[in-house]
Amino acid sequence: MGLLNRVALLNKEELKIEKVDLGGGDFVYVRQMTARERDRWEQSLLREKRDRGRAITFESAMEDFRAKLAVHTVCDEHGKNLLEQSDYEMLSQNMSAARLELIINRSQELNKISAEDREALVKNSEGD
Repeated sequence: MGLLNRVALLNKEELKIEKVDLGGGDFVYVRQMTARERDRWEQSLLREKRDRGRAITFESAMEDFRAKLAVHTVCDEHGKNLLEQSDYEMLSQNMSAARLELIINRSQELNKISAEDREALVKNSEGD
């Protein structure tokens, strides 16, 4: 391939979908996120704060990090999300950490989310 033009850049990209074996014959599919979905996921990890002067700052909200990522990436075999944004708390409370980690490891690989990315989210929110 060569240089992409405007039309090529704006065409919907086919996102990778991969099967994740959860053991015991169970599995799920996870997929890549779009740039918008990644932004929304990252925003879900920040909590807005206002000081007395009404200035807005952000603090890290890393609780349920894994479940929030799963909500954005677990899908059917066609790439349609299976979970809703509001499902993350129930997923986090009801799924074993071991199984959720299997899902998240693959989601992080597919979406190029590194340990450094997670650290940057925490640092950026603490510094603001």
